[in-house]
Amino acid sequence: MSARSFVVAATRAGYVVTCIDAFADKQTIELAETAIVVDYGQSGFDADGLLSAIARLDASQYLGFIYGSGFEAQPELLQKIAAFIPLIGNSAETVAAIKATNGFFAVLDKCNIAYPKVHEILPDGVDSTVYLRKLVGGCGGTHISFANVNSATQLSQHYYQQWVDGRSVSLLFVANTHGVEVIGFNEQWLNPAKNLPFRYGGAVNNISLSQAIQQQLIKAAECLTMAFGLIGLNSLDAVVSDGMAYMLEINPRLSATFDLYDDANLMDRHLQACLDGKLLQYHHLQSADAMDGRSKAHAILYAKEDVKIAATFEWPNWVMDVPQLAKQQKEINILAGEPICTVSSQADLADQAQQLAYIRLENMQKLLQLND
Repeated sequence: MSARSFVVAATRAGYVVTCIDAFADKQTIELAETAIVVDYGQSGFDADGLLSAIARLDASQYLGFIYGSGFEAQPELLQKIAAFIPLIGNSAETVAAIKATNGFFAVLDKCNIAYPKVHEILPDGVDSTVYLRKLVGGCGGTHISFANVNSATQLSQHYYQQWVDGRSVSLLFVANTHGVEVIGFNEQWLNPAKNLPFRYGGAVNNISLSQAIQQQLIKAAECLTMAFGLIGLNSLDAVVSDGMAYMLEINPRLSATFDLYDDANLMDRHLQACLDGKLLQYHHLQSADAMDGRSKAHAILYAKEDVKIAATFEWPNWVMDVPQLAKQQKEINILAGEPICTVSSQADLADQAQQLAYIRLENMQKLLQLND
C-alpha cells in the first residue's frame, strides 16, 4: 500500500528505485527516481492499473520487483507481474498456498502450534460474539470485524476465527531453505474507527518477551518456512495470552514493521536471501537502536473527518508519509478515514517509545487543528 519505508531502505543501500504505491508521499517522491500512484481497494491494488504501470517500464533496467502488502487477496496478480519482471520475494504460488486458510492451519496442526479456532461456517450453538470474521488475504486490520448472528454464514473468501484477548505481537525474520534468522520481536496496536474495530494503529520494536514465547514464535516461523519454502523477509503475527502464543497469520512479504529497523541493512538481507538462497553472516541483525537497547515506534494519524491542510504547513521532522502537494495546489485534501501521516519515536524502552508516539499523535492533532 505504502512503499515509503522500502524506498528509503533501498536508496540508502545504493539502489535506484522506481516506486509504485497508493500514496506517493513527499519523501518517496524525493527519493525514488520515479513514483507512480495506483488505485487501491479492499482486495489490494487495482490489477489493471498496476499491470499497465509495470508494462510501461523497461524491465531490463531493474533487478526485480520487491513487494509489500496488497497482493495476498489476489496472488494471481503477482504471477502476472512475474511475466514482466522477476519477483524478489516469495512466489505467487507460495503466497497463494500460505493464504489458503485450510492449508495454513493444517500445517500449524502438523507442527503442534497453537492458534485460535477457525471455521468456514460457525457451528450451531457457538456464541458468534466471541468470533471474528476475516477476509482471506486481507491486511491492515480493516477486513476484520466481530461476527454476529447475521454474518455467521459461509461467505466467499471469508472465514471465522475465535477471538483471543491478549497482546498482539509479531516476529520479523529472514528465511531461506536453510531456516530462519530473527530480526526482531514487535508489538502492534489498533486505531479503531466506526465499522473498523481492528484498523492498524502502529507498532514498536525491541519489546520484552519471555524466552518461552520467543521460542514459540521462532518454532512457528521455522515450521512455516520449511512447509511453504519461504524466502526473504516475512513476518508472523500472533496474540499472547496466559503464557501462550497463538498464531494468527504469516505475511509472506515485506511488512509494516520493516519500518522499525531502517538501520539494519534489511533490504540487502532480503535481496541476498531471495537471489542467492543464502543468508549474510551478520553478527548483529537488529538496527543500531535495537542493538543498544533502544526501541523505535510508529503510529498512523487518520482523518476522522475531511481535512484540509495548507501548503505552508510545516511538518515536524518526526513525521513521515507526508502528503505530496500537486503543482499549483494550495492545500492538501484528505478524506475522512484516510491516513494523514505517520509519526515516529525512539526511546530506551518499548513502552516509552510507544507512549511518545501517542503524544506525538496528539501533538499533530493540535497542530492540524483536528477535532478529537
